[in-house]
Amino acid sequence: MLKFFFKKQLNNLIYMQQSQVVKRIKITDKENQIFNTIMQFRDETNTQSILRVAGGWVRDKLMGNESHDIDITIDNMSGEQFVIKMKEYFESKNIKVSGFGVTKLNPEQSKHLETACIKIFDQSIDFVNLRGETYTEQSRTPQIIVGTPEQDAFRRDLTINSMFYNLNTQEIEDFTNMGLQDLQNGIIRTPLDPYITFRDDPLRILRTFRFATRFNFQIVEEIINAIQQQDIKTALQTKVSRERIGIEIDWMLKSSKCYQGLKNYHQLGFWHIIFELPKENQHQCNVKVENQGKYHLDSFKYLQTLQNLQYLPNFQKIHGFESQEQLNLYLHLSSICLPYQTINYKKGKNLESAIIYIIAESLKMPRKQTDEIYNICRLVEQFNQLKKEDLKNNYRRLVNFLQDAKQLWEIIVYLDYLQECINDQEATFQLNENFIKFIYSQNLQEFYNAKAFIDGNEIKQIWKVEAKQIKDVKQNILIWQAMNPNGTREDILKIIEQNKEQFMNNL
Repeated sequence: MLKFFFKKQLNNLIYMQQSQVVKRIKITDKENQIFNTIMQFRDETNTQSILRVAGGWVRDKLMGNESHDIDITIDNMSGEQFVIKMKEYFESKNIKVSGFGVTKLNPEQSKHLETACIKIFDQSIDFVNLRGETYTEQSRTPQIIVGTPEQDAFRRDLTINSMFYNLNTQEIEDFTNMGLQDLQNGIIRTPLDPYITFRDDPLRILRTFRFATRFNFQIVEEIINAIQQQDIKTALQTKVSRERIGIEIDWMLKSSKCYQGLKNYHQLGFWHIIFELPKENQHQCNVKVENQGKYHLDSFKYLQTLQNLQYLPNFQKIHGFESQEQLNLYLHLSSICLPYQTINYKKGKNLESAIIYIIAESLKMPRKQTDEIYNICRLVEQFNQLKKEDLKNNYRRLVNFLQDAKQLWEIIVYLDYLQECINDQEATFQLNENFIKFIYSQNLQEFYNAKAFIDGNEIKQIWKVEAKQIKDVKQNILIWQAMNPNGTREDILKIIEQNKEQFMNNL
């Protein structure tokens, strides 16, 4: 095992190998506070545990990056046992802790470790025992036990994630003797035979490509050979919960660098597993399983085209999203889903779009995201017709579109261009650009939030209409507001006084 001994200097920890400084790891003040408090509990209660920060936190620190993902391993008890004792100690000392919870084992879904979580100084931390395995004569299914750090390191997914920071000794530990070297050389490798690693937890296939994409590291050939084994692919499809797959894909799609990883999924035969479509026999899908391959090919083609278009300046200006990560997710996933629009399946008594199935069932994403991405795909075709019309004479359709699309109207404009490029290599962005300019020139970019100058109660009093007609009058008022971006409530009241009947008909 390689050890890198630390010397504290102004909160910087310097590790040395063969008397040569090769990297600086910065421990933040908050991390020092957390680690010191945990060690205080260990020392004062004679717990005698050796505590190690594991995995991604160590990797990120060695790469000079900050990390908020702190996992701590324990060598002599379970994470739950340790956290229960620590929680009691902290409460007796009036140290604020919260968020205690335990994630239980679920080997059938490749969840092999029981994890206890607690918040210390508002930082969520996972505690887990070092992982070892033992086998019985009756079964080759491993029994998970408290293991040694060597056993745990070799059971990690990748060598770059297998290193520890020992809280007791303030040392970096590389028990595989490969972690630091692979991190320096940009290599993605498994500590054990990759076939064993992926058989143990097939989700690691997706993690492998995510880290390779994130860091632009090279995947060793042994991994590529292992993941192409059919039993490994089947294991990913059957042993791993869709929730865990969805979390990995969510992380991938939020990255601006996700294309290479998704390209690998496509080339190595994982696309249909990740973006799984409803089955004909189970869900009365209108496309047979043997015919679904064409749609998967088209899906990747859309993503490929998006990759080329994203280099254009226009694609850097899409508004309506809280963060770049959210825009990346919606842009990538909408592009992937567009070709599946004509596929539907039976859910209860209703027909549903396969797009909803992919997002809600295959990737287990939240309902809000499912609805919004489905809406994006649905409205692309509607926009394609709208952009060809004289917008000044079609305010009703324009307002209806903006109300349906809400803050997503702009991404729909760009995805329409993507679809045009798929169908016609000579397609231009001119009509789409004209639409955007018109919206901004009329100050309609946030019109989806607009409220009618006259509310329902006033409408009922002025027009003496039934409740079902109030909606139509209110919509006509909104259309007038769109046509008159500088108009005021007083302006429209004057018009109503002169001729209120015009708001009973289409403007």
